[in-house]
Amino acid sequence: MSSMATWAVWILTMIIWWKFNLVFLKYFAGILSFLAIIFFILFVIMFTLRIIKFPQEVKKDISHPIAANFFAWIFISAAVIVSAIWNVLEPLGWCMNAVAISKIFYIIALVLGTIIPVLVPFMLTISEKVDSKHAIGIWFLPPVGVFVLIFAWNFMALHGIWTSWIPYISIFYMWMAFILTFIVTSMIYSRLKFHSLPAPEVAPSFVIWLAPVWVSIVALNTFGMVLDKNNLFNWNLDFVHSFIQIISAMYAWFWAWWFLITLLILSYYLIKKSIPYTLGWWALVFPVAAFGIGLKFLAIDLSCTWLCPLIVFIWGLATTLWFVVFFKTMKWIITKKAFERPKVVN
Repeated sequence: MSSMATWAVWILTMIIWWKFNLVFLKYFAGILSFLAIIFFILFVIMFTLRIIKFPQEVKKDISHPIAANFFAWIFISAAVIVSAIWNVLEPLGWCMNAVAISKIFYIIALVLGTIIPVLVPFMLTISEKVDSKHAIGIWFLPPVGVFVLIFAWNFMALHGIWTSWIPYISIFYMWMAFILTFIVTSMIYSRLKFHSLPAPEVAPSFVIWLAPVWVSIVALNTFGMVLDKNNLFNWNLDFVHSFIQIISAMYAWFWAWWFLITLLILSYYLIKKSIPYTLGWWALVFPVAAFGIGLKFLAIDLSCTWLCPLIVFIWGLATTLWFVVFFKTMKWIITKKAFERPKVVN
């Protein structure tokens, strides 16, 4: 979660830097990129060791109605790295052998991004522990991950890599991601109507449901850019771009409704119950950064220059959240609280 959130804030920081050409942002982005790489490598090693030493515990997590969805962070992080390589590292000359490295992370993301969205629902289907009350924002992680996979592949195709077959994979996975998103949305909406709110420890997960809208907008727009470069389907591109603009605008308004509900729920928690810090606070960072990145594509789509100040504000909010959560996490590691398993996923 921390790796993916750091990559997202980094990409958004680079967008702001390119817009205003502020030198300090370039160095700040460099620090973020270094931390994101360290996080990813370190946690992959730690998770691999956990699989080797405690395979039964990992198996329990896969069939757990909440913990199972966290596995999506692995392939999401790999896909975000692919996007970062072609949007930031390679253009700035910060990544040698960008093609080879991006292909490695692409394969990791493709394999895990295919297995996990299938394995997790299957394990939850055969589990006797699953109840509708377990439907919380964490359940959005697999469909969010699939959207991230799609635009990562699209960025590769835009740079001439596997252009003859990536569009076919993108369109197949895009429909899967939209259907998964609609199914999970209905489940969570039903859960809110028929069950009491979950424990305050998982309150940050409600922010995750804001992410599918903006990652899907990025996926749709980058797919349109791929077709501009190589129209394998011989579609009417004017119609395609008009369709993408309409869907993006409608989905953004739907997000506004979700956003209002999220604010009301979080306000209720803050007033009535409070929201204690946990490692789940990293779930606050990525959706906000994804909002800023997706808003940039929406601004280009609709030629809305007035959205630029809002994007800057979102960057400031995402960066502030990142600093707060990062330093709280460091404090938890020092006090060893970070290694205690949360009660909500026991």
